[in-house]
Amino acid sequence: MKRGEKKRLGVLQGESRNLAKRYKLTAGAIKIIKQAAKIHGQQSRAIQIAVEVIWRTPEKNYSAPAAILETPLTGKTYILPPRTVRLIEVLASKFGTRGNVLAACAYLLLDDMKQAEEWGEITPPRQQK
Repeated sequence: MKRGEKKRLGVLQGESRNLAKRYKLTAGAIKIIKQAAKIHGQQSRAIQIAVEVIWRTPEKNYSAPAAILETPLTGKTYILPPRTVRLIEVLASKFGTRGNVLAACAYLLLDDMKQAEEWGEITPPRQQK
């Protein structure tokens, strides 16, 4: 371990403030969240932003389209802040499952990605043949 890293870790007290949570979500949602990480820096940050937007705008319908929901289910672990984990749990009652909440997040992040492509912040993903 490097000296600077050891000093930084010594400042942390107790456990990490973030929680590792495993979710079952569709492969389509996972792919979109991975792509959104290019804009937001990391997947957990993209999820955090999307969950907050969904939470703060309850009047809007963020239900994911069938194209996202019909892909196979996969287990994926994300390290998220406790508030985000709690919001996902609360929103699961509205969306049916925690996976559907994350699918709605992916749907919301799709618009972000389209905008970023228009502005030239990221290059569009390659289409598979």
